[in-house]
Amino acid sequence: MKKIITWISDNVLFILTLFLLAFIPLYPKIPILDVKNTWVYVRGEDFVVLLTLLLWIALLFRKKITLRTPLTVPILIFWLIGAIATIHGIVLIFPTTANVFPNVAYLAYLRHIEYMSLFFVAYSSIRDKEFLKFVIVALVGTLIAVSLYGIGQKFFGLPAYLTMNEEFAKGIPIQLSSLSRVPSTFAGHYDFAAYLVLVISILASLFFGFKNWLIKIALAGAIALGGLVLFWTVSRVSFVVLFIALFFVLLFVKRKLILVFLPTVLVIIILSVIFQPSIFARFGSTVRETNVLVEAETGNAIGNVKFVPFSYFKDKIIGQSFVRDLGEVQHAMKGGKIDEILELESTPSGTFKRPSEPPSAKPLKFPSEVPVVTASNVSTGENLPQGTGYINLSLSPVVKRLGNFFYELDPDEPASMSAEVVILHGNFIVKRASAYDLSFTTRFQGEWPKTLAVFAKNVFLGSGYGSVSLAVDNNYLRILGETGLLGLASFFGIFLTIGIYIKKILPEVRNKVVKNFVLGYVAGVIGLAFNATLIDVFEASKIAFSLWLLTGVVLGTLALYQKKPMNLYQELKNAAVSTYAFIFYLLIGTIIIFSPMISNYFTGDDFTWFRWAADCDYSSCGSILSRIYSFFFDSQGFFYRPGTKLFFAGMYSIFWLNQVVYHIVSISLHFIVSVLFFLLARKILRNNILAGLGAVMFLLMSGYSEAVFWISSIGYLFNAAFALSAILMFILWERTEQSEGARLLDKRGSRSVYYIASIIFISLGFLFHEVGVVTPLLIIAYLVSQEGAGSIGKIVKKSQNMLLFAPVLVYFLVRLASGSHWFSGDYSYNLIKLPFNVVGNLIGYFLLTVLGPSSFPVYSTLRIGLRENIALAIVLVLPILLIVYVAYRFISKYTSAEEKKIVVFGLLFFVVALLPFLGLGNITSRYSYLPTLGLILILALAIRKIYDYLLSYGRDIAIMSMGIIISVFSLFHIIQIQQIHGSWDTAGQKVQKFFVSIDELYSDSWSGNDLRFRFVNVPIKTGEAWIFPVGLSDALWFAFQNDNLKVYIHSSLDEAISLAGISLADRVFKFNEGGSVEEIIRYKDGFPINILSQ
Repeated sequence: MKKIITWISDNVLFILTLFLLAFIPLYPKIPILDVKNTWVYVRGEDFVVLLTLLLWIALLFRKKITLRTPLTVPILIFWLIGAIATIHGIVLIFPTTANVFPNVAYLAYLRHIEYMSLFFVAYSSIRDKEFLKFVIVALVGTLIAVSLYGIGQKFFGLPAYLTMNEEFAKGIPIQLSSLSRVPSTFAGHYDFAAYLVLVISILASLFFGFKNWLIKIALAGAIALGGLVLFWTVSRVSFVVLFIALFFVLLFVKRKLILVFLPTVLVIIILSVIFQPSIFARFGSTVRETNVLVEAETGNAIGNVKFVPFSYFKDKIIGQSFVRDLGEVQHAMKGGKIDEILELESTPSGTFKRPSEPPSAKPLKFPSEVPVVTASNVSTGENLPQGTGYINLSLSPVVKRLGNFFYELDPDEPASMSAEVVILHGNFIVKRASAYDLSFTTRFQGEWPKTLAVFAKNVFLGSGYGSVSLAVDNNYLRILGETGLLGLASFFGIFLTIGIYIKKILPEVRNKVVKNFVLGYVAGVIGLAFNATLIDVFEASKIAFSLWLLTGVVLGTLALYQKKPMNLYQELKNAAVSTYAFIFYLLIGTIIIFSPMISNYFTGDDFTWFRWAADCDYSSCGSILSRIYSFFFDSQGFFYRPGTKLFFAGMYSIFWLNQVVYHIVSISLHFIVSVLFFLLARKILRNNILAGLGAVMFLLMSGYSEAVFWISSIGYLFNAAFALSAILMFILWERTEQSEGARLLDKRGSRSVYYIASIIFISLGFLFHEVGVVTPLLIIAYLVSQEGAGSIGKIVKKSQNMLLFAPVLVYFLVRLASGSHWFSGDYSYNLIKLPFNVVGNLIGYFLLTVLGPSSFPVYSTLRIGLRENIALAIVLVLPILLIVYVAYRFISKYTSAEEKKIVVFGLLFFVVALLPFLGLGNITSRYSYLPTLGLILILALAIRKIYDYLLSYGRDIAIMSMGIIISVFSLFHIIQIQQIHGSWDTAGQKVQKFFVSIDELYSDSWSGNDLRFRFVNVPIKTGEAWIFPVGLSDALWFAFQNDNLKVYIHSSLDEAISLAGISLADRVFKFNEGGSVEEIIRYKDGFPINILSQ
């Protein structure tokens, strides 16, 4: 007995840790103490945690435990930043902000300390390697218990204690129906689902760690039970995240099963779609089609409209109001502008009189069906802005024009007259649009913009805890809003430290159960990280408490296996310049630089691609297989880009015309290209920091910006990604071939995989853009740079190198058979001017890459001048050759043999990537995307050479000098990127104004009749952004979806009017400066007007 008491006394923290791991998830959210100014309460687990912390503090003062842990400093930094942010918010921001309260901020700050403090309790409690088994038992038991309680809620009426609104948070037990989402003992179904993701990930990893089959069966049963209940939570994000977490589990502990896991997931998805369970019904309802009432003059949505029989308004008081603009519409919808109350004679028949008319006047009659818009909180109970969740409303097709609509007033809004329904007379149209469901609308249009506005008040410190709403539904945005960039960085720093600690010590662990527990925890945290993009998982108390307890268990267990002390500062320093760190920097850089463009509207060629994907009469739609066949074997005189066609067809079918998604894909591809270039530069430059710096500079370059900003250019991004992948795979194959282990790898087939992958990537590249045909030449350029120009014959004789061109040969044959567009118009070569074009374009692209779009005026002036004076162009050849010779001599004298290889490869890469475009009559921004990488390699080498020279003046001077040089160069390009973004934003706004103005002119006859629209002053470009170089007719098809509509563009108004004649089927429109159009009135009172004579 004494031993037991002694053991309990020595391990009281461990007993409390086990108790909290079970008690916190199992104990319902029953409130105990109210908190003023919020409906968040102090609950039972808070008192249990407080008592635990008091005991821990007592043991700390008695020197029984230590405060020294791997996370002590990172957590203290996070708490300190939170304190400074909250003090700053309370003192400077709260006094001028509504609905924020100092007491709530203070308690929210203490709440974060409370969450993370359990890490120290759990870490201090782990004194024996065997303790982990008890933790596993506690997790399994808790998972089974909360799952069984969830089953009880679904089928047996067990109560739920929710905190999803103020009334529920009072602790009232709620009996859910069998169709409700299962929340078990948590605050809501989202929190419960996130907890299940974390625990299932750990148990799934442990399944592969234990050898005992009884234990495996017990774990499998618990996982299956948890997975079933997760399905019943109907949490879309957690459902997807669970598969992501399980993928990482297999990646960490059983990679071979990934090949089985991925097809299994695909089968589950297909079966689930077929049988339509509730969770997939929710996926399907994420975006739905609806009729939207739009104010015609501004294009702003008023709300969802439905057509109902007039009997719908039986026994209701109806008023009416005549409105002139959107402001009056909104005023009337709040009951503030009702001109008169109608005298209904017979509701079923819909007859009425206006009070201003004499009694003898004939009654008027309503239509049998009338358009109705309902106040937001009448139908949903939510006070959300009407019409904000629509996807690209301006591009949605017009259904019909309306002169009035019925609005069902909010009973809580005081009306100027005692009306329940008001008829608003004005200029309206109905559009068929796609709309987000309520939860996504709340995030995208409600909480996220509000949180970003709070963050903008102080980007470094945010506005303090309690400054954002209780449910931001994005944990990272919440942290930014409350504690700013410093808070987010310190939060990530905690998990970075966890990752470093695990990476350093886990290889020393030989116990498979321990290792799998840790890897399962890592996979679970990755799952929560994805979950946090749509749910505040790190703020949900049950999840936060459990997470930090498990973090303490993991690091406390690893500490028992640690053999030597770890210098955290040095490890963080090494991590800061590691490959993963540079990839993270590239990700952050990509987001900061290019995220503002995601709302830019479609322009020009975009509509051509989309109409090709959407209009079956336009693109010969058939079955999926027949369409894919036509992509490859029937180009219909269009460019041969089957991969790009497949991309637009697939994206359009899933995301329709949501420009945000397409821009996110472009930005993501740009990030992937920068990462691939970084990996390639590491192999060429043989310096991680220099390669990372080169990749960052590539992100900052402005010359190629059109390829990223213009959705139509996405084929260039795909091609660049595949080209770099092909080169990387070939280099891996080529260097493996030279290694001592090549023979062994050949037996296993591993070496051949790299070569096959290179062939595949070459083939994929030219499917997205024809420039991909140069990829094999880029690989040859790499070989020439490594082996020297004299080895070209040897390189060409190798069959493996020549086999790289086989896909290109097949490509040309299939392209020829498909009847694709080849050389004509702007995409053709003039043999007489070819030498001049090649030299001029090389100079132009060099200037564009180094100086960005600011080089265009210089280049244009030079090109026009030399075009008009061929003799001067010939004379200038000698100075150019002299410059080339001097550069050659300089490089030969001041560079080593290895550095010469870098210069040769960079130059060859630049020239070869430009080969298809050098013979054209002009240069274009997007064509410089891939060639830029070649010059970046040379620029990175130049930076190193300058740095080496400056080292003679001292390391500090060299670092600061290089910092200034790089900053000046980067700032020069960043400013141009900002200007380019402004141009594309303006271009998109002009296109949007075009749609709004053409919709305002809409007539119901435009949707089906034979029509000819003639346009004048069509805007082509603004700054560096395209507006309507082509694609105007395709844009109009989306507006009206009339296959009989013909569109013509004229150089003058006289020409358009003359060709239109007196035909009623011809309409003439003129573009205004802002992008809107106005119709030229050619008829008055039914008679043609002789406009030309006027």
